[in-house]
Amino acid sequence: MATTKTIAVFNQAGGVGKTTVTHNLAFHLADRGHKVLAVDMDPQGSLTDFFGLDLPSDAQTIYDALMSDAEEPSLPIHKNLDGVDLLPSDILLANVEQELVAQLERELRLKEILTSATKNYAFILIDCPPSLGLLSIISLI
Repeated sequence: MATTKTIAVFNQAGGVGKTTVTHNLAFHLADRGHKVLAVDMDPQGSLTDFFGLDLPSDAQTIYDALMSDAEEPSLPIHKNLDGVDLLPSDILLANVEQELVAQLERELRLKEILTSATKNYAFILIDCPPSLGLLSIISLI
């Protein structure tokens, strides 16, 4: 299999179409036969909503994977939503910046947890939050 391409859709402003671009790009890549993982890194969870996923309050999300102490945390991926797999988000993700503030190499946290997924996907698309904080930094790395 060819190398996984990771694309982070980023702009520091909100309401500029990041989530729409991520969702449409994921759908069209999957429609062309590519295995696609969409990652919702926005605490607002808009990409999760776009895929029609209504998470129960105790559902595992990207927050749980980022905060896990496991060497290779399990990824709570929801399979085959419009042909795309999704790593969802919810409002708890907003806590990550404060909870990881003292962690060494916190910038690499997302890259490390997605490493196991790269063997299964041709594309990983990351919907970034509308800010210049830690969540955006780890998404861009």
